[in-house]
Amino acid sequence: MIDLKSKMLIGSQSIVGAKLAAELSETGIYTVTRRELSAEMLEKNNAVLIDNTADDIDEALETLILSGNTNAKIFVLTSETAPLLSDKNGVLFISEKLGTENICVLLRYFFDAENACKQTEKATSKILLYMGFQANLKGYRYLIEMISAIVGNPELIYSFVHELYPIIAEKHNVTSLSVERATRNSIELAYDRNYRKFEELFGYKLQKPTNTEFVSFCAEKIRLELF
Repeated sequence: MIDLKSKMLIGSQSIVGAKLAAELSETGIYTVTRRELSAEMLEKNNAVLIDNTADDIDEALETLILSGNTNAKIFVLTSETAPLLSDKNGVLFISEKLGTENICVLLRYFFDAENACKQTEKATSKILLYMGFQANLKGYRYLIEMISAIVGNPELIYSFVHELYPIIAEKHNVTSLSVERATRNSIELAYDRNYRKFEELFGYKLQKPTNTEFVSFCAEKIRLELF
Protein backbone atom coordinates (compact mmCIF):
# COMPACT_ATOMS: atom_id res chain seq x y z
CA MET A 1 0.00 0.00 0.00
CA ILE A 2 1.33 3.43 -0.95
CA ASP A 3 1.88 5.92 1.84
CA LEU A 4 -0.07 8.98 0.77
CA LYS A 5 1.99 11.11 3.14
CA SER A 6 5.15 10.53 1.11
CA LYS A 7 6.97 13.60 -0.11
CA MET A 8 6.72 12.83 -3.78
CA LEU A 9 5.55 10.33 -6.36
CA ILE A 10 6.97 9.56 -9.77
CA GLY A 11 5.61 7.51 -12.65
CA SER A 12 8.65 5.65 -14.02
CA GLN A 13 7.47 4.97 -17.57
CA SER A 14 10.59 5.89 -19.58
CA ILE A 15 14.32 5.26 -19.30
CA VAL A 16 14.85 8.76 -17.91
CA GLY A 17 11.92 8.27 -15.53
CA ALA A 18 13.36 4.97 -14.33
CA LYS A 19 16.77 6.59 -13.73
CA LEU A 20 15.15 9.42 -11.81
CA ALA A 21 13.18 6.93 -9.74
CA ALA A 22 16.38 5.09 -8.84
CA GLU A 23 18.18 8.33 -7.90
CA LEU A 24 15.32 9.80 -5.90
CA SER A 25 14.44 6.57 -4.09
CA GLU A 26 17.75 6.91 -2.23
CA THR A 27 16.37 10.06 -0.61
CA GLY A 28 13.20 8.33 0.56
CA ILE A 29 10.96 9.43 -2.28
CA TYR A 30 8.36 6.87 -3.31
CA THR A 31 8.09 5.50 -6.82
CA VAL A 32 4.83 4.39 -8.38
CA THR A 33 3.83 3.37 -11.87
CA ARG A 34 1.55 5.53 -13.95
CA ARG A 35 -1.27 3.06 -13.44
CA GLU A 36 -1.14 3.80 -9.72
CA LEU A 37 -1.18 7.56 -10.17
CA SER A 38 -4.53 9.07 -9.17
CA ALA A 39 -6.27 12.34 -8.41
CA GLU A 40 -6.14 11.42 -4.71
CA MET A 41 -2.35 11.37 -4.85
CA LEU A 42 -2.34 14.85 -6.35
CA GLU A 43 -4.35 16.07 -3.38
CA LYS A 44 -2.49 14.34 -0.55
CA ASN A 45 1.17 14.73 -1.51
CA ASN A 46 3.52 17.71 -1.33
CA ALA A 47 4.71 17.22 -4.88
CA VAL A 48 4.26 14.86 -7.77
CA LEU A 49 6.59 14.27 -10.70
CA ILE A 50 4.72 12.72 -13.60
CA ASP A 51 6.63 11.05 -16.40
CA ASN A 52 4.79 12.05 -19.56
CA THR A 53 7.60 11.58 -22.07
CA ALA A 54 5.35 9.26 -24.07
CA ASP A 55 2.63 11.96 -24.13
CA ASP A 56 -0.02 9.44 -23.12
CA ILE A 57 -1.35 10.82 -19.86
CA ASP A 58 -4.99 10.14 -19.01
CA GLU A 59 -7.18 13.01 -20.29
CA ALA A 60 -9.10 13.50 -17.02
CA LEU A 61 -5.86 13.54 -15.03
CA GLU A 62 -4.29 15.97 -17.49
CA THR A 63 -7.23 18.36 -17.08
CA LEU A 64 -6.86 18.25 -13.29
CA ILE A 65 -3.10 18.80 -13.47
CA LEU A 66 -3.33 21.78 -15.81
CA SER A 67 -6.14 23.37 -13.78
CA GLY A 68 -3.68 24.31 -11.05
CA ASN A 69 -6.30 23.26 -8.48
CA THR A 70 -4.28 20.60 -6.68
CA ASN A 71 -2.59 20.71 -3.29
CA ALA A 72 0.57 19.16 -4.71
CA LYS A 73 3.30 20.99 -6.58
CA ILE A 74 3.20 19.30 -9.97
CA PHE A 75 6.26 18.55 -12.09
CA VAL A 76 5.76 16.98 -15.52
CA LEU A 77 8.63 15.27 -17.32
CA THR A 78 8.29 15.76 -21.08
CA SER A 79 10.12 14.75 -24.26
CA GLU A 80 10.13 18.33 -25.58
CA THR A 81 13.58 19.63 -26.53
CA ALA A 82 12.71 23.27 -25.90
CA PRO A 83 12.14 24.97 -23.63
CA LEU A 84 13.94 22.92 -21.00
CA LEU A 85 11.70 24.43 -18.32
CA SER A 86 8.30 26.05 -18.61
CA ASP A 87 5.50 26.97 -16.24
CA LYS A 88 1.76 26.71 -16.90
CA ASN A 89 -0.69 27.51 -14.09
CA GLY A 90 1.98 26.70 -11.51
CA VAL A 91 2.81 23.34 -13.14
CA LEU A 92 6.51 23.05 -13.96
CA PHE A 93 7.25 21.19 -17.20
CA ILE A 94 10.76 19.71 -17.31
CA SER A 95 12.35 18.42 -20.50
CA GLU A 96 14.11 15.06 -20.21
CA LYS A 97 16.89 16.71 -22.22
CA LEU A 98 17.88 18.55 -19.05
CA GLY A 99 19.41 15.29 -17.89
CA THR A 100 18.84 13.08 -14.87
CA GLU A 101 21.48 14.74 -12.69
CA ASN A 102 20.21 18.29 -13.30
CA ILE A 103 16.59 17.25 -12.78
CA CYS A 104 17.49 15.64 -9.45
CA VAL A 105 19.29 18.81 -8.36
CA LEU A 106 16.22 20.87 -9.29
CA LEU A 107 13.84 18.62 -7.35
CA ARG A 108 16.08 18.42 -4.30
CA TYR A 109 16.36 22.21 -4.30
CA PHE A 110 12.57 22.41 -4.23
CA PHE A 111 12.38 20.12 -1.20
CA ASP A 112 15.21 21.89 0.61
CA ALA A 113 13.46 25.23 0.13
CA GLU A 114 10.12 23.79 1.20
CA ASN A 115 11.58 22.22 4.36
CA ALA A 116 13.40 25.46 5.25
CA CYS A 117 10.13 27.39 4.92
CA LYS A 118 8.31 24.96 7.21
CA GLN A 119 11.09 25.13 9.81
CA THR A 120 11.00 28.93 9.73
CA GLU A 121 7.22 29.07 10.19
CA LYS A 122 7.38 26.58 13.05
CA ALA A 123 10.13 28.54 14.83
CA THR A 124 8.22 31.79 14.34
CA SER A 125 5.01 30.30 15.74
CA LYS A 126 6.85 29.10 18.85
CA ILE A 127 8.27 32.57 19.53
CA LEU A 128 4.95 34.33 19.02
CA LEU A 129 2.97 31.92 21.19
CA TYR A 130 5.61 32.07 23.94
CA MET A 131 5.31 35.87 23.94
CA GLY A 132 1.55 35.72 24.31
CA PHE A 133 0.35 36.48 20.80
CA GLN A 134 -3.24 35.47 20.11
CA ALA A 135 -3.33 32.84 17.38
CA ASN A 136 -6.92 33.69 16.45
CA LEU A 137 -5.99 37.18 15.22
CA LYS A 138 -5.21 37.91 11.57
CA GLY A 139 -2.10 39.76 12.61
CA TYR A 140 -0.66 36.54 14.05
CA ARG A 141 -0.81 34.83 10.64
CA TYR A 142 0.53 37.91 8.88
CA LEU A 143 3.48 38.06 11.29
CA ILE A 144 4.41 34.44 10.62
CA GLU A 145 4.37 35.06 6.88
CA MET A 146 6.26 38.37 7.06
CA ILE A 147 8.98 37.00 9.33
CA SER A 148 9.35 33.91 7.14
CA ALA A 149 9.58 36.08 4.03
CA ILE A 150 12.38 38.18 5.53
CA VAL A 151 14.30 35.10 6.68
CA GLY A 152 14.22 33.95 3.07
CA ASN A 153 14.95 37.40 1.64
CA PRO A 154 16.58 39.80 4.16
CA GLU A 155 16.41 42.68 1.66
CA LEU A 156 12.66 42.92 2.38
CA ILE A 157 13.58 44.53 5.73
CA TYR A 158 14.22 47.74 3.84
CA SER A 159 10.90 47.76 1.98
CA PHE A 160 7.99 47.00 4.31
CA VAL A 161 5.58 49.48 2.74
CA HIS A 162 6.42 48.99 -0.94
CA GLU A 163 7.08 45.24 -1.03
CA LEU A 164 6.42 43.23 2.15
CA TYR A 165 2.94 44.49 3.03
CA PRO A 166 1.74 44.23 -0.60
CA ILE A 167 3.02 40.62 -0.83
CA ILE A 168 1.01 39.57 2.24
CA ALA A 169 -1.99 41.68 1.21
CA GLU A 170 -2.21 40.12 -2.25
CA LYS A 171 -2.03 36.61 -0.79
CA HIS A 172 -4.96 37.28 1.55
CA ASN A 173 -6.91 39.55 -0.82
CA VAL A 174 -6.79 42.54 1.54
CA THR A 175 -5.14 45.96 1.42
CA SER A 176 -1.60 46.73 2.56
CA LEU A 177 -3.09 49.06 5.16
CA SER A 178 -5.16 46.19 6.58
CA VAL A 179 -2.02 44.07 6.91
CA GLU A 180 -0.15 46.90 8.65
CA ARG A 181 -3.01 47.57 11.10
CA ALA A 182 -3.66 43.91 11.93
CA THR A 183 0.04 43.33 12.51
CA ARG A 184 0.38 46.41 14.71
CA ASN A 185 -2.71 45.44 16.69
CA SER A 186 -1.32 41.95 17.41
CA ILE A 187 2.04 43.33 18.53
CA GLU A 188 0.47 45.97 20.78
CA LEU A 189 -1.94 43.50 22.43
CA ALA A 190 0.85 41.01 23.10
CA TYR A 191 3.14 43.74 24.44
CA ASP A 192 0.48 45.12 26.79
CA ARG A 193 -0.11 41.64 28.22
CA ASN A 194 3.51 40.37 28.32
CA TYR A 195 5.93 43.25 27.95
CA ARG A 196 8.50 41.38 30.09
CA LYS A 197 8.59 38.60 27.49
CA PHE A 198 9.43 41.23 24.87
CA GLU A 199 12.29 42.52 27.02
CA GLU A 200 13.47 38.95 27.49
CA LEU A 201 13.48 38.36 23.74
CA PHE A 202 15.18 41.65 22.83
CA GLY A 203 17.58 41.49 25.76
CA TYR A 204 16.91 45.02 26.99
CA LYS A 205 14.11 47.29 28.16
CA LEU A 206 12.15 48.76 25.30
CA GLN A 207 9.07 50.72 24.47
CA LYS A 208 6.31 49.11 22.44
CA PRO A 209 8.11 48.04 19.23
CA THR A 210 6.95 49.07 15.78
CA ASN A 211 6.05 46.48 13.17
CA THR A 212 9.39 46.96 11.46
CA GLU A 213 11.40 46.65 14.67
CA PHE A 214 9.62 43.53 15.86
CA VAL A 215 9.49 41.67 12.55
CA SER A 216 13.10 42.50 11.67
CA PHE A 217 14.39 41.40 15.07
CA CYS A 218 12.48 38.11 15.04
CA ALA A 219 13.57 37.34 11.49
CA GLU A 220 17.24 37.88 12.31
CA LYS A 221 16.98 35.83 15.51
CA ILE A 222 15.38 32.90 13.67
CA ARG A 223 17.81 33.15 10.76
CA LEU A 224 20.78 32.92 13.13
CA GLU A 225 19.28 30.00 15.07
CA LEU A 226 18.17 27.93 12.09
CA PHE A 227 20.82 28.66 9.48
